Amino acid sequence: MHATSVFVAASSLLTFALAAPIPASSLAERAFSYINYGGDGSTTKGWPSEASWKSFDALWTANEPVLKISCSQFGVANNSPQEIAAIKAAILAGAERTKISAQFILAAMMQESKGCVRAPTTNYGQENPGLMQSFNGKFSCNSAAGVINPCPAENIQGQIAEGLGETTSFGYIQAIQQAKSEGVAKYYKAARIYNSGSVATSGNLGDGIATHCYSSDIANRLKGWTTETSQCQEASIGSFQGSVGATEQGNAETEGNGTGNTETPTPTPTPTPTPAPSTGNTNGNTNTNNNGETEPTGPKAAGASSNCKSWYTVKAGDTCESTGQESALRNLNQIDANCGNLWLGYAYCIAQ
Repeated sequence: MHATSVFVAASSLLTFALAAPIPASSLAERAFSYINYGGDGSTTKGWPSEASWKSFDALWTANEPVLKISCSQFGVANNSPQEIAAIKAAILAGAERTKISAQFILAAMMQESKGCVRAPTTNYGQENPGLMQSFNGKFSCNSAAGVINPCPAENIQGQIAEGLGETTSFGYIQAIQQAKSEGVAKYYKAARIYNSGSVATSGNLGDGIATHCYSSDIANRLKGWTTETSQCQEASIGSFQGSVGATEQGNAETEGNGTGNTETPTPTPTPTPTPAPSTGNTNGNTNTNNNGETEPTGPKAAGASSNCKSWYTVKAGDTCESTGQESALRNLNQIDANCGNLWLGYAYCIAQ
């Protein structure tokens, strides 16, 4: 989560590589091709209708392999079967109370933490704990006070409720209200608001600040995308006005561009999981100038090591992974788990 219009919150845990590969649960899942969704979140711009979303049970089944190992990325104990059951119960109960789609809550949770009940609490001005990385939340099983294992069911329920905004001043209840939209677009706009605090004045959900691919990722999750690498291009998604990509193989559904025409780009290839797959907004940027600078060319990032001897200045399109310096960036700077606070133009320590 990033912000609302009046406060800034930490980023979601998006681009952090899992410690082990996540096997695809079925041939159908592996056949899924990521679609870049651009524009205002409306079905006329090619965004998925709510009727086209997978059922909650189908999405839950697809995400279970991730839920079983998602805490590995943080170096803490993975979710137990009891904790996974508590997550499911908390989502369904939250959906019943708030009337927010259970599928959407699941997708939002997976986007923020991959469903790890011991996701770290981040703090860049306020606490962002738990499964939903909520704004100034209190429920966490991994905070400054320590790691809790097992994570109690009531804590898990609290983590979900805080992300929904039931017990906090900002969450998805408030984000949907701020979206001021009817139909499915309210969900995609709310996702962008939850991440960055607002929708850009252009109305394009890929435009503006924070994680440009956030709403597109959410839309793909609702269609069944889970473990594969995001093909969303952070640097260009804000210029898209329709959907670009291919649907699941064997699915006759096509995504239009909102102009009455159907775009037919080359389908995005299905990535093969690797020992440390990037699970967030990778953008294909491959920096070659990774040797660092003895003197930073940009302002020093807050939290960078005070004894730094080599710096890396962030360029447009960078992710932690694409810099070739991910380990150093995380060890020598206060980088959040999804690399969401890797700020353009700022210098980060890569050697001391």
